[in-house]
Amino acid sequence: MTLLISRDALARRREVASGPLAGLAASLRADLEPVVQTPPEIPQVKALLSRDGGRCPRDGATLEFDPYSSEAHRCAVCGNVYAGDRHYRWWVTFRQLWLAERAVHAALLFSLTREAAMRGLAEGILDGYSERYLTYPNRDNVLGPTRPFFSTYLESIWLLQLCVALDLLESSSATNRVTRSFRDHVIEPSLRIIASYDEGASNRQVWNNAALIAGSILLGRDREAARAITGASGLISHLDSGLLADGTWYEGENYHLFAHRGLWYGVSLANSAGVEIPGRLLSRFDEGFATPIATAFPDFTFPSRRDSQYGVSLRQWRFAESCELGLVRNTDPRLLGALWELYDNAPVDNIGEGNREAQRRATGRWRSTAESERNELPTRLTRADLGWRSLLMARAELPSLEPTAPESVVLEEQGIGVIRRDHGRVYVALDYGHSGGGHGHPDRLNLLLVNGEHRWLDDMGTGSYVDQSLHWYRSTLAHNAPLVGGKSQARVHGVLRAFDERGGAGWIAAEVPSPGIAPDATVSRAVVVMPDYLIDQVNWNAPHDVTIDLPIHVVASISGTGQASSAVPEGATGAEDGFSFLREATVATSDRDVAVHLQATSGSDTAHAWAFTSGGTAQWWRAVAPGAPGKGDKPFFFVRVVGPAGSVTTVWSWANAVRHVTWHAGALHVQLKEEARHVHTRREWEWRVELFAGGARSSIDLAGIRTYPRRETPPVPVSALFASLIPPSHQLRAGSPPVKYFLAEREYRPSEVSWLDAGAPRAAVQVGVRGECVDVTVEVEKTPAVFRDRAAPDPALDNEHPDIHSDGVQFYLLSPSWSEPAAWLIVPESAQLRPRVREIEGSHPHIPLDAAWLKTEGGYQITLTIPLQALGDQASTRFSLDVIVNDMAPDRERRRGQLVLSGGAGEFVYLRGDRHDASRFLHFIASND
Repeated sequence: MTLLISRDALARRREVASGPLAGLAASLRADLEPVVQTPPEIPQVKALLSRDGGRCPRDGATLEFDPYSSEAHRCAVCGNVYAGDRHYRWWVTFRQLWLAERAVHAALLFSLTREAAMRGLAEGILDGYSERYLTYPNRDNVLGPTRPFFSTYLESIWLLQLCVALDLLESSSATNRVTRSFRDHVIEPSLRIIASYDEGASNRQVWNNAALIAGSILLGRDREAARAITGASGLISHLDSGLLADGTWYEGENYHLFAHRGLWYGVSLANSAGVEIPGRLLSRFDEGFATPIATAFPDFTFPSRRDSQYGVSLRQWRFAESCELGLVRNTDPRLLGALWELYDNAPVDNIGEGNREAQRRATGRWRSTAESERNELPTRLTRADLGWRSLLMARAELPSLEPTAPESVVLEEQGIGVIRRDHGRVYVALDYGHSGGGHGHPDRLNLLLVNGEHRWLDDMGTGSYVDQSLHWYRSTLAHNAPLVGGKSQARVHGVLRAFDERGGAGWIAAEVPSPGIAPDATVSRAVVVMPDYLIDQVNWNAPHDVTIDLPIHVVASISGTGQASSAVPEGATGAEDGFSFLREATVATSDRDVAVHLQATSGSDTAHAWAFTSGGTAQWWRAVAPGAPGKGDKPFFFVRVVGPAGSVTTVWSWANAVRHVTWHAGALHVQLKEEARHVHTRREWEWRVELFAGGARSSIDLAGIRTYPRRETPPVPVSALFASLIPPSHQLRAGSPPVKYFLAEREYRPSEVSWLDAGAPRAAVQVGVRGECVDVTVEVEKTPAVFRDRAAPDPALDNEHPDIHSDGVQFYLLSPSWSEPAAWLIVPESAQLRPRVREIEGSHPHIPLDAAWLKTEGGYQITLTIPLQALGDQASTRFSLDVIVNDMAPDRERRRGQLVLSGGAGEFVYLRGDRHDASRFLHFIASND
């Protein structure tokens, strides 16, 4: 038995590889010719993730990866070629993955064709890694322990490929010193690293599990393999909770495609190992092959929701292969329709609908980097463009391919509804539901509108994870979604209230109940879609006045407002509230129930919008901010309305079908150009359309009410933590001894270095009241202390402040009257008595903090003083705080770990930045009597 199919099945594939899929086998063999002629070198250095590595300094675009060019890296946008160590170490990441995949290609081709050169190539790569693997340092990682890379999941993808290559060789009677050595020097130590870092429900853990299953089977460790299948964060858990009941991965389309490929490995490995997976979960997994089609745009790209690359097309060989592998399990008409789209329907691009061959581009498979995402331009495909998994598993012959018309759909577990018009050319979506976890965005009730190639209202996804722009793309302001109080939404799930589709008229309505996206506020959105226009209505209710902002990301002219003037909009200052990214802001006002008209142009097409606001005067802001990644800055609008309740109602027309729109007596009147008129009224979760044409009159009643919608408990706002405050940890009185805490192994958040291996750093934290002040003293025991110099250049590792990669202290303080904690990053300076103090972005501002430091025999000491008056005027002052001690080492680029006052057991330092959860703070009552 091989890891993925039986020996007998592998033998039968030889006939398929020389027959129906001979073109695929030949193309994979052609891809390998350069490395057959010149054996590949394995990189000697560890990969590095940095802000500048692999990015064009001119336009920010990701550089092209060429596995044969280690020193010259081209930007596809501007054509410039770059070199340097940062670019090289970025290149190393993909070179390692590319080599691992080439080993699989060669091993499979040897198994199917018996070509000796293929065996030699696969064994050469395995043998090279046996010699090299343990020389890579497991240090300075970004997201989990690893030797060749900077993140554990990348090592998992890499190891999984190499395990498959080894297994294919051994299944073809190629067992020798090379395969035995690879087990001892790569699989064994790599599995220990991967198993040490459990990423829970993350898409990355899907790949960790696949590698753990494959490696454990090859080492004969059935118990470890079973744990990766049935454990708390194993394969079955991911199928049950990560993959939602509608077959979608909870983190959105981009991560669905990535995670579902990993689940395919897991399901296939479990099947080969004889582990039974519940039928309902297999059905959900099978549905996952088709779900990306459900939300695809008219041009067959998928929407850039959440942390997604922008404008990624499904017209790539990876998606074709996913469809082919889905058809191995079930004959799904949706997959056959998708393959018709990929194989038989040429994509439309800037050269128009002409020559099919002119739209045939290189697929980029020759430089594919295992299962890591590197997206290519869309192209017309054939079965010869597929990957090695298709050669191993796909049907020899496909059934007849027939187009399937895209339909309106609602994915209730994912929480997105799509209404389509004009045979799928018009696409309207309301993204309301699942928050998406760590890769989600605060964009519940986000609206998308696409007409053919024109993206009138779009989602911009996310650019680089290590660039400052990440904070913009993760703000509500960067989406067509409402925000309350000038602050990004809380990360919560929305609920579907109604969905009804009649073909010529349909609607979707959703809500985020209070306290959801903001304290006390319930916000809902309803979208009614007619053949040539839509109505969008945002409503809110609160027990007091709230400020509602509704961004509209469209480049348009505006009329119906007063004169615009330059101004600075008020908004929260958090890194991911978005307002710090705005420039060239202007504001104008409009009156209640008076239409504000927007007109946008794209090529020869025009879209119009008429917007009405309830309540008093509305502000119409225009500002410039980052557009879609790689597209430069763009202007956009947001309308701001203040009141305890109200609405913003907008009519969008994309086909010049609407003449004008009025709001009268609680009804919306839409006058069409062909002398027809539609009157829209709403009652709760029902919508009525009256249609007048000539002397005829008819009506449509839309309902589709969801009686028992899925509800989630929203998070408690920070300020509400004190409403049901547990008894304070300690009562503090002036003149009394301070409270002391001792931090050691239980409080340590490690990286890849354990507390003991880090030299067992310790800290003592004292909290007390002295006169009119709270004193916090932090005495750190460790040597040497490594303090980052004020003048040291930014190492440009990521989008975090570089002072986190230094010995020092992060201090957090919260009063019941504040909506956010105050927070500081404190780093001693060798030549100064006062340490360097930085107020952490987005924290409660302007709280006086006095800081001093001194060097001690065993390390250093920092003393912090805060006036009690800054925390409140009561005789007994309630407050909460936490202290984090950063641990740095002289031989590292990134910090080694952290000592956390509130505890660090079971946690890791990766991706923590300078952020901290206020619900963990320790509570105190202080008095100075």
